Parts: sequence; C-alpha cells; structure tokens
Amino acid sequence: MPHAQLLVADPPLPTRGDMPEPLPRVESLAAYGLRVSRHFAQCRREGGQLALLWIEIDVPARQDGGAGDAAVDCLVQIVSLRLRNRVRGSDDVQRVGERSFAVLLLAAGEREAEIAEQRLLHTVRGAYNVDGRVLQVSARLGAAVFPLAGRNGTELAEAARSSLDAA
Repeated sequence: MPHAQLLVADPPLPTRGDMPEPLPRVESLAAYGLRVSRHFAQCRREGGQLALLWIEIDVPARQDGGAGDAAVDCLVQIVSLRLRNRVRGSDDVQRVGERSFAVLLLAAGEREAEIAEQRLLHTVRGAYNVDGRVLQVSARLGAAVFPLAGRNGTELAEAARSSLDAA
C-alpha cells in the first residue's frame, strides 16, 4: 500500500506495518442497515435519538490520467482513519461501497449532527500526498435523524444520502 500524508500540520502517519485495521466495509445500504440494527433496537427501547451522517468523498482525476487504484485505495483508508479518530468512541463509522462513509452518532440529535458535520467536513477535505502525488479530496455530507427521517439503518442512510443533493 502506498504511504500517504496530509499536507497540513498533522502528525506523521504510521508506516504500512503500523497501520490500524481498516474500517468495516459493507457493499450496500441494505447490508449497512443490518449491521447497525442493534443500535436502532436499543434506541427504540430507550426512546432515544440517533443521527446518521453520510459522507461521499471525491478525488478528481489528475491531468495525466488519474491517481491510480492503489493510491486511491490508500487515500480512502487514510480518510477513514481520520473520520474514526474525529468521532466519539461510542459512535460507529463504516465504509459503504468505494468512497462513501456512514457515521452513526449515538445519543445524538439534529444539533449534535450539525456540529459533527462541520468538524468532519473540515477533517476530510484537503490535499493529501500519496506516493509523491498531491491528491485533493472534496467531500459532500448529508444528515438524517432517527426517528424523524427513518425507522431503521437503511431508511436513515437513504434519507442522509438524499440530503446530499440538497446540500
């Protein structure tokens, strides 16, 4: 895997051998809904709220034909680690598909989601150096709150994805 680092004042990234485990990855919204169903069951029992942030990252193609699959894979892994490090330990961050992430904020409503949204957008966006190439990452984020926007993980993720277009 290529080595990547953020071009701002971040601590040095670990080497490939020191890299933490990648985020759990699911391939579809339905699989994501099943994976987080226990959180929704607990929230229903307790009468609480959950907020889901849906993040899609974009890496524009370079002038000479693109960043390359290995570089993009490394970049997505670094972005996922940054996301995981910027939420509470009780929150759930998962990669969904190639370049999307679902961040389930436990015991959080609309206000907490707005705060987390700004923090995570600031965390993800920017220039990354991957194998001597500078890759600029942009991101879009949508949010949805349980139980207002959906009754389960799949519905909430669909609502958060739909709000991407409105953003």
